[in-house]
Amino acid sequence: MKCILYISDNNSGHRIPGEFREEQDYEFIYSNSLKTFQELFLKHKPDLLIWDKKTPISSKIFRENPALLKFPILSIVAEDKIETQKPLYTKHKFLPNSHSQEELWQKIVSLTNAESKNFKGTKKVKKTAVPDIEALKSFMEKKGELISLDKHKILFRENRHSSFIYLIKQGLIKTSRMDQLGKELITGIYRKNDLLGLYGFHENPLTTEMATSLEPSKFYRILHTEFREILQENQELNLDLAQYLADTVLTLKSQLLEMAYASVLKKTSNTILQFASELENPEFKGLNISRTDLASMAGISTESFIRSLSSLKKEGIIAIKGKKINILKPDKLQEIT
Repeated sequence: MKCILYISDNNSGHRIPGEFREEQDYEFIYSNSLKTFQELFLKHKPDLLIWDKKTPISSKIFRENPALLKFPILSIVAEDKIETQKPLYTKHKFLPNSHSQEELWQKIVSLTNAESKNFKGTKKVKKTAVPDIEALKSFMEKKGELISLDKHKILFRENRHSSFIYLIKQGLIKTSRMDQLGKELITGIYRKNDLLGLYGFHENPLTTEMATSLEPSKFYRILHTEFREILQENQELNLDLAQYLADTVLTLKSQLLEMAYASVLKKTSNTILQFASELENPEFKGLNISRTDLASMAGISTESFIRSLSSLKKEGIIAIKGKKINILKPDKLQEIT
């Protein structure tokens, strides 16, 4: 039998599903006192500690009780704070307080290495079949949490723990870094059906850039821990993801060579072609990206980018009206690149 010590402010264990509490393979012990918690821990040696208090668990507890380091801890935290949480040790995991009962159930089963069953305890939970990236996206659309972001809002910041994997449902996102002088460097532009948050496959990887919405956007997201579990269950997905990342590296190498050796006009043309599918549509209302951001993507100054746009306009390759850019002769633009 697995023993779970549940620490909460009200000692109710209200987040534990009733069917789970009745499961004979688990024994739940509740406490709302730190002193009582330490006594219960030493007495029962639980398989899992669930920390559901407003105040985070203190590292002092581990210094005073090093035996705690042998056991997994699941901290339930506010959803708006989960991005900033740092684990106290490798077996310290997090779950947002907006979690579903099924998510909590699966997390408990995973951390206690128990046989996964449904709430009634009669059937094993089937493994999630996700053979490739497209299947992963479909899974996120069906099972992921849908969130919205207004224009010019931050999705996540640089050098923070990555808690989620995102799939863009609609909108436009830019990723960027800040250099030592405080200048923003654009690292990428992401659109509908693109994945965000692939910064590592170990526990709690750090984000290497900041993500900001350029227009009102919507995303599906799943916990990074759930993403890891999907990878562990689907070898084919691992191979497809490895190929996707390898292709991304090759693309970045080509872009670096272009930024180092290509002409200003070629850099400008290549940047515009990244949005060819939208810009070839006469009804397209225009990119919600500033000339400064586009110039940063091209690796040239804003002034040089604007001059190149004017040159392409004079040749009749593109049309410009205010912020709106449309491609009139995609073949000619392709020839430049």
